[in-house]
Amino acid sequence: AQKCKVLFADAVSASSDCILVKELAVMLKQCGVNIGQDRLFDWLRGNGYVYRQPGGRNIPTQRSVELGVLELKKQAVVNAYGKVSVTCTTKVTPKGQMYFFEKVMLQKDKINAMEAEKKAAAKKGAN
Repeated sequence: AQKCKVLFADAVSASSDCILVKELAVMLKQCGVNIGQDRLFDWLRGNGYVYRQPGGRNIPTQRSVELGVLELKKQAVVNAYGKVSVTCTTKVTPKGQMYFFEKVMLQKDKINAMEAEKKAAAKKGAN
């Protein structure tokens, strides 16, 4: 567990950039947490770090922005017909990467057990 934490800390300290939630999920999976992007967003929503806006976008709460763990990146995109739309992407800050890593690792066994139950139920339902 300590080896994984050290590797994770080295990876975060080497990068000063914000990352996508999907990339954080991949890092957590490499450290033994059975979680993907969707389940990580579920966890973030359940713990009050993001909320789901109409249209399915996961937007950081004011609390998570003030903590400095998440940020919202907005970008204007012009389609082929010249129509401009704004896209919003939730990003995890370097501080947030360490923050969420520690929080999720504390709940690693619980998260893995829930995932195992879901797989067993899905397997049973398929039979």
